[in-house]
Formats: sequence, C-alpha cells, structure tokens
Amino acid sequence: MSERYRRCRGARPVPHAAALLAAAGAAAVAVAGCSSSGAGAAGSGAAASASTTSSAGMAAAGIPASFTAAQLRGALLTKVNGQQPAATPEAGAFSKLPDAQTGKQSMRGVTVTPASCAQATVTGFNSAAFANAPASVVTFRVGQDGVSEVIVATSPTTAAEALATELPPGCAHYRATVAGRTFTYSVKEVPVSGVAQQARALNVKAEGYAGVNMWSVVFRANGYVGAVTILGPDASEQGAKVLAADAYARAAESLH
Repeated sequence: MSERYRRCRGARPVPHAAALLAAAGAAAVAVAGCSSSGAGAAGSGAAASASTTSSAGMAAAGIPASFTAAQLRGALLTKVNGQQPAATPEAGAFSKLPDAQTGKQSMRGVTVTPASCAQATVTGFNSAAFANAPASVVTFRVGQDGVSEVIVATSPTTAAEALATELPPGCAHYRATVAGRTFTYSVKEVPVSGVAQQARALNVKAEGYAGVNMWSVVFRANGYVGAVTILGPDASEQGAKVLAADAYARAAESLH
C-alpha cells in the first residue's frame, strides 16, 4: 500500500469530487484528506515500481517510449511553497500508480446527472493509450490544500489527445449521487498561455463545500504530458497556473 494512503486510512471521503478526478486529482485528494473534514482519501492501491516494464508495455502498444518512469520521477517538482513532498514520489506504468487506480475505484457506485458529464472532470489521462505509459506522481501538503503533479511519457499524437477533450455541452453544472447522497458541482475550463506547447485549466467546485475546490492544469511538451492539481479552500486559478509554469520549467530542464 502506498505510504500516503496508509497514513490517511480512515479519513472521510470527499463528497464526491474525488470520484470524478483522474490521477492528479486523486493524489491531491489523498493528501488534502489527511487532516481536512471536507476531503479524504478515496481508496488504496498497490505501490508502483520504476521498472523498465512500463517502457516495454508502451512499445507494445505502439507508443514510442520517449522517457522512462525513473527519468520522469527525476523531473518532478521537489518543493512547493517551500514544502517537501508528503510522500516518496511514485513511478511506473501509469495505470499501476496508486492514484490512477484510486481514480477508477472511486467512480464505482457514483451516478452522474447528466450522464454525459461523467468524464467532465478528468485531467486528460483517461485514454487507454496511457495505461502502460511510463509515469510518475508526487504529492504535497501546502496549508489546507493537497497539491499533486503527474508526468506521463507520450507520443505527440497521444499528447495532443490529452488536451483535445473539451467540457461536454451542458456540463457546466452537474449532480453526482453516491451512497444515497447527491452533491452539485460547477465546472469551467480556462485557457492557459505561456506554458509548454499547449495547456488548459479546469476548475471544479462542490456547492456548500469550500474544501472541495479543485484547480488543475494539463500541459503537453516534447515527449510527455503533465498535470498539476490543487485541491482545497485556498486553490485558485492563478496559483494553479504558476504551479504549472514551475512544473513545466522543471521538467523541461530535466527532460532534454
């Protein structure tokens, strides 16, 4: 079991943004949930290892393995606002990372209305093409917020796909029902300029829950895509954009 999930076991689940986030969001939820009554870890997963099998799996899927998981781990942010990572960064095949598995597990038992909005808040890594891709993720605790970064090695085509998905029509507001309770969310996309080759931001808020406020920025560059996520009462558009710029600068310096 991942170190951060072991620490956060027993925390109360998010109502229920966690169920609708991909790996970056799930990681931020896990960290935010350790000491926040409004957010909690949404499950557990087996720890991933930075082995070469992820590169082999990517080649088998017809995707050039531009970087190994170990290289991606070395390209992650090492501090956010002076804070060290909340747990050791994890690396391996994307679908095997604990946070990716948590995102999938959390969707079970959740009913979204309208149904077309079920994928409205994923961070861009929901394509099957990412399953065996080398990846790495790191989480931080900054004040009341959970912060995470994920980097995934991709081909140019797959990277473009990660940024191509737009918010479905009619999904600016939707409802999610879990365990007999229904929560209302608002979602918006914001263009981002000056970060990597292309980037976009996504904001998700739960009505009546100040702690369920997520800002995520997805970006693509040469041979990889990345996403940073801030979840908590102090999450903001500007904060997410600055974090994304820092993450890209760090990755670009390391992955060249």
